[in-house]
Amino acid sequence: MRKLLISLVCALAFTGSYAQQYRTALGVRVDWSNLDVAYSDLSLKQFIGGTSNAFEVTLGFGRSHIWTQLMYERNYPLGKGLEWYWGLGGDIGYWNSNSRVDDRENQGIWAGIDSNIGIEYTFCSFPINIALDVGPTFRVYPFVEVGPLMGISVRYAFRNR
Repeated sequence: MRKLLISLVCALAFTGSYAQQYRTALGVRVDWSNLDVAYSDLSLKQFIGGTSNAFEVTLGFGRSHIWTQLMYERNYPLGKGLEWYWGLGGDIGYWNSNSRVDDRENQGIWAGIDSNIGIEYTFCSFPINIALDVGPTFRVYPFVEVGPLMGISVRYAFRNR
């Protein structure tokens, strides 16, 4: 029991002192969902201080809709340049009659709750970050729906100075 407690304290101390590979990353994201969310997004990921906590903001657009998403994400190192992360957040968007195929609404605003788990790699030789994540998205307004949300991001990583 004592060894388990010591291991847990060391793991938490290592996680808390972890400094990310970059502070800010800006780029594009391509994603897919059966809830007809976005197909291409602008993505900005910003770490908070020297911690592994980050916020990711995306602004997406598709055939006939526009949306924005804000995610809190926590990164963990796996190896040189490689990290995994999880996140929680929400989204809000607008669609018109061309993006919905059912008769519920012809246009309107939606809101949802999102979560993800992903992996990202930041190249050591040049400042490019590639991320792949997947998770559920829960539409809570104007009607309840659940679906997957998968995305691939390619961003320019602004290094720490």
